[in-house]
Amino acid sequence: MYKFAHVSDIHLGFQDKKELQKIEQEVFEEVVCTCIKQKVDFVLITGDLFHRNLPEMRVQRFAFKNFKKLYDAKIPIYVVYGSHDFSPIEYSVIDLLTDVGYLTKVSKEHTNNEKTELDFTEDPKTKVKLVGISGRTAGIDKENYENLELPVLDNSFKIFLFHIGIDELNSSSEIDTNSIPIESLPKGFDYYAGGHVHVFSHKQVKNLGEICYPGTPFAGYHSDLEENAKQVKRGFVIVEFDNKIKNVKFCEIKKTDYELLEFNANGKTANALNIEILKKISQIIPENKIILLKVQGELKSGKTTEVNFIEFKEKLLQSGAREVNVNRINLFSKKYHIEKIEAGKKEELENKIFEENIKKIKTEQPELSGEKGILFAKELLQFLKEPINTNEKKIDYQKRISAAVLAMMGIEMEK
Repeated sequence: MYKFAHVSDIHLGFQDKKELQKIEQEVFEEVVCTCIKQKVDFVLITGDLFHRNLPEMRVQRFAFKNFKKLYDAKIPIYVVYGSHDFSPIEYSVIDLLTDVGYLTKVSKEHTNNEKTELDFTEDPKTKVKLVGISGRTAGIDKENYENLELPVLDNSFKIFLFHIGIDELNSSSEIDTNSIPIESLPKGFDYYAGGHVHVFSHKQVKNLGEICYPGTPFAGYHSDLEENAKQVKRGFVIVEFDNKIKNVKFCEIKKTDYELLEFNANGKTANALNIEILKKISQIIPENKIILLKVQGELKSGKTTEVNFIEFKEKLLQSGAREVNVNRINLFSKKYHIEKIEAGKKEELENKIFEENIKKIKTEQPELSGEKGILFAKELLQFLKEPINTNEKKIDYQKRISAAVLAMMGIEMEK
């Protein structure tokens, strides 16, 4: 009997606040420690290992230190890029980890006569054959599944790694533009190792096999933290197998406690809302917790800037909270109201904004209209969000972003 760990959407380097950085690292250290203690034969990481393709140096040092532990324990790690790991023109820290032998990329994709051909990677100890498709920003990788051509399949145990959602398995009522129909997955594999979906999901699909998303161990988007506060379990999975799957065990990781405080501003003045929030804050014990303040609705009078979020945050931190995260994206003032778009996660809000605006644009270029236009706009936005690196000159930053955008558009930058 063999076993492997399946981890995804770790997003190392996501956090910019000290306490959340600490939790982010504690969670990953527990993943590594558990894999070594459980003596897994190998580890799968199905995308978004890092939140940026080139995170700051403290994140890189932390990652190298922990991957060395797995390397020293003789536990190989097989990866595909996620949309956050990937860059069309730049080196990624994943490539550095691959070069020193800590990771092995299994997304060996190449195009031949408009077909996306994949090559297998074989794990030396278990003889498991692995192959996968990396994730791309805004679902650009969807085209890779449409013209997929695999090597000849044999009777060995086979794993397919991917970083994209599955329409039929989407638990949200919202449409995820970064997802594919289940029929797009190649047949003939024993285990389908998914990434991109942040909630644990394990399904036995008829005529296909076992599909698993381990979810994120922590991540830290406000929506992730809200789900944590609502007792959504976070962690990764360990899979036992011989010639077929024997057991899929979810390993929960919990490094902190949460308190979610939700407020409805409808029909209230800014002053009345301040009193209500302050009263609620005085009734809780915030010590050693991540406190989530979520305020939404339309104020009857007053500006949204008159709601004392800075004061609330300082009071909670002084009372011992580890961190305070404020979500006021759906808080509006009646006097200064703009038409709002109902959406949950930040990505859903972006999708709706692009969808509403792109359909108003008349163009003869099909790649700039409809769903393709939304995907193009999202990928462009992702590049424009890239922050300037430490010690990077402004002119070098501008050149880097310009080159990335032009590469996305298929235009080679003049040297």
